[in-house]
Amino acid sequence: MLVTVVRASHPVPTFAVTIVTLLLAIAFDLPPVQAVIVVVAVLFNQIAIGLSNDIIDVARDRRAGRSDKPLVTGVISLSTAWAVVVGSSIVSLTLSAFISPWVGLWQMVFLFSGFAYNAGLKATIFSAVPYAIGFAALPTLVSLASDPPRWPDWWVILVGASLGVSAHFANVLPDGESDAAEGIRGLPQRVPRALIAATLVGLTTFSSAILIWQGGASATWVTVPSAIAAITVSIIAALQARTPSTTAWPFHLSMMAAGFLVLGLVGALRGG
Repeated sequence: MLVTVVRASHPVPTFAVTIVTLLLAIAFDLPPVQAVIVVVAVLFNQIAIGLSNDIIDVARDRRAGRSDKPLVTGVISLSTAWAVVVGSSIVSLTLSAFISPWVGLWQMVFLFSGFAYNAGLKATIFSAVPYAIGFAALPTLVSLASDPPRWPDWWVILVGASLGVSAHFANVLPDGESDAAEGIRGLPQRVPRALIAATLVGLTTFSSAILIWQGGASATWVTVPSAIAAITVSIIAALQARTPSTTAWPFHLSMMAAGFLVLGLVGALRGG
């Protein structure tokens, strides 16, 4: 059952975001106990969001013949899936509130941004908004888990929001045709693939420039190579994205680019 739940919770983005959280915990120099708690809390957050997405989309996935989805094949029931979503949400919010009410509040913002996207915003022109808000909330809640708690700098929040929008644009690429057939018209589905590709590179370059600007001379040995790697990977992802395909490589590569940017963020924060 555990393996089935993991498969249904979108494991690649779930664990990617969890790893990003761990890197942020290092960047903000969290004490070990707070770091473990906040990373586990975000893991349960992402399980809840990923699984709720499959619950809401189960009818559409059945029409699309998605035999890779446990909810479609009936390996996991809807009632069980809902129980996991509710339980994971409670665990995530409880662990966060245990650190501080502020961490719990921003974890709630992150969680409900994902739920809002799944519940309908993904089919509107505002589809990027939950991603921007959620990924801006992530560094905020991690920073507030530090001892003493502190708010992140404005540019850290901006980089987080930029990463979120980039992930959103890359995430929809594999399902573009099926989304169109089902009438899902989020922001990325309304623009040409060439523009999506340009957006992926543009957002990564924008974030990289901010990190280099804010990192200072003492962080350049980490920040600059990480930024260059992120831009390079995003260009490869963009080239993949230009061709109509069901491959998930653009999304996976975008997650890799995000990882490099977070490494650059670690350097910028610890060297600045």
